[in-house]
Amino acid sequence: MSKDNEMRLSAPASVWLWISVAAAVVGAFMLFPIGTTPLNVIFVAVKACMVIGLAVVLFARRLSGFVLWSVASAAAVVMTIIKWVLAASFEPVFALALVVDVVMPTVAWRLLHAQ
Repeated sequence: MSKDNEMRLSAPASVWLWISVAAAVVGAFMLFPIGTTPLNVIFVAVKACMVIGLAVVLFARRLSGFVLWSVASAAAVVMTIIKWVLAASFEPVFALALVVDVVMPTVAWRLLHAQ
């Protein structure tokens, strides 16, 4: 990464980021609705921020997009835990969502810094 907030994407990083876009969209459909209207609105906003952040990284190649995606992913972890508590039972999709929301940005960060 250069000092002016612009990033160079390697092929593996670019592929990983596109997979992350797909994972964010699929995760949104798998977990929606969260439970209450306010939580549903927050959940949609969080998922939208994830996709917008990824788009900024992919198209504008800006670090700010990665920061937005990472913060939104952390919020998505909280939203998944809330959904899990409201459901009052374990569903494998909850564990999968938690892992994806932590692993995708972590691996992307490593790929972006491997250049």
